[in-house]
Amino acid sequence: MTNATPVIFFSDAHFGAHDPEQESVKVKRFVSLLDYAGTMNAEVFFLGDLFDFWFEYKHWIPKVPLEVLTAIQRFTRAGNAFHLVLGNHDTWATDYFADDLGVAVHRGDVEETRHGLHLLISHGDGKAQSDRGYRVLKRILRFRPNIALYRLLPADVAFWLANFFSGQSRELTSGRPPRFLQEYDAIAEELLADSYDAVLMGHLHQGWVRKGENGWWINTGEFFKAFHYVILQNGSFELRTWDSVSD
Repeated sequence: MTNATPVIFFSDAHFGAHDPEQESVKVKRFVSLLDYAGTMNAEVFFLGDLFDFWFEYKHWIPKVPLEVLTAIQRFTRAGNAFHLVLGNHDTWATDYFADDLGVAVHRGDVEETRHGLHLLISHGDGKAQSDRGYRVLKRILRFRPNIALYRLLPADVAFWLANFFSGQSRELTSGRPPRFLQEYDAIAEELLADSYDAVLMGHLHQGWVRKGENGWWINTGEFFKAFHYVILQNGSFELRTWDSVSD
């Protein structure tokens, strides 16, 4: 990627979490944003929680909007890079996104250099030390023996349980801003003071682009109500709202 290549960051669509009308709007806007990114030959980073529930069996994936998967595949087959940083709702992804959709899947924080800037890219879940309830749940859900046992369940039972845990996770995180906001600010400042030029996270469902003395502190907001996205062009970040589609 060159400095002339735009980079788009967005997150937290939570497909499957809302009523049918809102889901339809989300799908249309997601597809049109990817199509727009394709016309720019942009690189895309999605910072987690693409779906409200995602769990793969060897020969089975959840019933999700086909248009979303098709749009990603069309984008990557055109030669564009799509990165998926797994969040707390899609942490159980295995090989489908990489093998079938051509996505670069990241299971933790990502360090990249774009436009001459050293970036730390993260979903952001579990960063706050005082977020004890969620940090315990995160360890349980990511414990490999638990995942292996879960995969032994019939798919319909697994789906029901996953929806339950998804709701629990959403309940635990719903009060995060402003409860943990100062802690996230401190984490970002520490990272910027260390070695990064920009820290980008999702998860908080609030969108901002702030440039301080040590660099950029960015949250990509959400893509289910305000439809935030962040674009990096010519070494500068800008928070935008995507509404260029007829709903």
